[in-house]
Amino acid sequence: MRTPKDELLLQAMDHALSARAMEAVETLAALYRLLDVERVPEDENYGVFATALTRRLEGASGALHPYRASEVDGGARQIDLFRQLMKHLPLASAADAVANTLLAGFLRGHDEATLLDVGIGQGRQECNLLRALAKAGALPRHLAVVGVDPSGASLREAQGAVTAVAEEVGLSLEFAGLESPVEDLDAAVWSALRGVRRPLVVNAAFALHHVVDGPAGAREPRDTVLGRLASLGPVGVVLCEPNVDHHRAPARERLANAWQHFSRVFQLLDTLEVPKEERRAIKRFFGREVDDIVGMVNESERCERHETALVWWERLRKAGFMPRRGMDAVCPPGVHPAVALRAEEGTVGIAFRDEVLVAVLAAVPREGA
Repeated sequence: MRTPKDELLLQAMDHALSARAMEAVETLAALYRLLDVERVPEDENYGVFATALTRRLEGASGALHPYRASEVDGGARQIDLFRQLMKHLPLASAADAVANTLLAGFLRGHDEATLLDVGIGQGRQECNLLRALAKAGALPRHLAVVGVDPSGASLREAQGAVTAVAEEVGLSLEFAGLESPVEDLDAAVWSALRGVRRPLVVNAAFALHHVVDGPAGAREPRDTVLGRLASLGPVGVVLCEPNVDHHRAPARERLANAWQHFSRVFQLLDTLEVPKEERRAIKRFFGREVDDIVGMVNESERCERHETALVWWERLRKAGFMPRRGMDAVCPPGVHPAVALRAEEGTVGIAFRDEVLVAVLAAVPREGA
């Protein structure tokens, strides 16, 4: 059932979409008068969305990626806020644990292997993966890690961190960084990747939803990327993605989807014993994403284009993959009791209050593809 605050939020969006700027401003003002963000955690959530709508009314544009938001708002780097998220929010840590369990299953038992990580960031997941493999006595003798990321600084941090953990666990490691969005890698790079050590395993955690649209009528860049990954002949692919449509949904539907998704995320966060400032830092991380999803006027400039697990599976099947079997047996230890794991064909969903908020997908090559 909608509350008066919900109604005001949706009314403000309707006014904004209909170019009724004054009515939108008045409706947002009425919403702000109902909020006490200093004392009511839920009101912080309304404030996040009201801020995004205000940005929309101001004509927010400029293709500002959320991970570069601190360049203008003077706040913390998005990657640093993400560290707080990983520390405190069990959606992210559970997805990380499930993904690493799946990756370890693909890598264990091999003398040598290659891990291609799309959107490697600072290498946090790889560090956890190497320690888990070492603890299980399942490390390959030699592992090549190929990290793809648009940030050269992140790649350098990833190389240092993963190399240090490899020395810690006694692993022979080779690291190669590709500073580029995955969709911009040229044909020569894709050709070189076909020559990496086998088996090849691919990981993409919260990265592929940043692949932007191409020219109208052209093949979708996401399908092109997945097709190119399939052409490399990996034994397995693991994707982590938010389970919500912020890609094709029209603006009003996208606002409703975003409110449903992020309000659940914020409700989960507000049930946890997280220091106030760190909780606000995590909400700032998501607030920048909401700014992009709701506040961006020019559709071509949006970056946070999430899709549901169902749509990702349509793309994976089109590329020549099929679901990995036995997902109901993927039960990593230490998952926070506030979230539940839901196994389906090829997917483990991370759920809170009966809603799957994050999906971990595991794909293998389709027989005969």
